[in-house]
Formats: sequence, C-alpha cells, structure tokens
Amino acid sequence: MESLLHPVFHKESVYHYADLYKQDPLLILALIKAESHFFKKAKSARGAVGLMQLMPSTAKQIAKELNVRNFKAEDLEEPKTNIRFGTYYLAKLHKEFGNNSLTALAAYNAGSKNVKDWLKLNKTKTLQLEEIEFLETKKFVQDVLSTYHNLKKLKEWRSKIIKKVVKKYETTVR
Repeated sequence: MESLLHPVFHKESVYHYADLYKQDPLLILALIKAESHFFKKAKSARGAVGLMQLMPSTAKQIAKELNVRNFKAEDLEEPKTNIRFGTYYLAKLHKEFGNNSLTALAAYNAGSKNVKDWLKLNKTKTLQLEEIEFLETKKFVQDVLSTYHNLKKLKEWRSKIIKKVVKKYETTVR
C-alpha cells in the first residue's frame, strides 16, 4: 500500500546511508522526491546531477572528504554514489547549522554562504521559512518538509494498521 501511495526506489541505499550518516531516511526520501522525483539521470539547468541533484564541484569535495579515488562527475548518475554523497552532504549541513533541518535544507539548495548571510542579516542561528530570500529555495524547503511530514504520517498510519492486524490475528489464533 505504501509503495502505491509514495513510490520509493533505491530504498536500501537510502536506509543504509541514512543510518551510516545518522540522518532520517524519510527526510532523505523527501529530498530525493523534491530534487529528482527518483529519476537517477536527472540534470538541472545549473548542472546539478542525479537523484539528490549534487553539483559536480560539491561532489568532488565530498569525494575527497570520503577518500573516494578516481571520482568522475558521471559517477553521480549511479544511485548508490549519489545517495551516499547527498546523504553525507546533508549530514554535514545539519552539523554545520545546529541540526536544524529547515536551515540545512536551505543550505543544501542555496549554498552555505547564502544561508550564513541570511542568518547574519536576521541575527539568528536558525532560519524561518520567511527569512529565505530565494523563492526557489523557499519552495524547495517547503516541498521537502511537506513530503517528509506526509511520509511520517504514512509510516505512523501503517504501523497502526499493522498493530491492529497483528492484534486481531493473535485473538483469532487463541
């Protein structure tokens, strides 16, 4: 039922790297949906590539940090690499911006420098949606957080249904 309502591809890689980098897998899935709609060969007009829409220059820096040898920009079209790098990058941004998802997502889309400028301008450590100056970034953050909250609700709903089914099964077996 869940996969019919919200088709999810590359779930194993998402859960693996989310666990490795201590990120919420549902947030990663929401980010992928907003960035590429799970199309692994997605490319933006600005040059971002793959499921998590990473810029090749950012990916090259990530490759250095992760000690990935012989990295090429084409590697970003490979889902495992893209998910690994994107999840690592989001974790890095979460750490940089006090584990605040709205601020980290804004930095993911608009860049750390822009977010630092907005924080300085507003004299805060975390952003509010209305403080994001780029319309594209504001929409991106809204889309990711909306999908994330829907996925969380769906997961809770699914858990409740499963508990009811298990309880009903246990009472009929006795």
